[in-house]
Amino acid sequence: MSEREFESKVKEGLRITYRKVVEQHRRDNQPLIFSENGVVQYIDPNTVEI
Repeated sequence: MSEREFESKVKEGLRITYRKVVEQHRRDNQPLIFSENGVVQYIDPNTVEI
């Protein structure tokens, strides 16, 4: 597997995971939580583009 093929597969895996996480949080009506520059951020999953 070349580096380009590997990178393509990793990107596709991240897209799939991102979509599943956002859809799950929408179903459960829970905010998405992440850290940005050491500050915890809460995002409404319904405002995030899939």
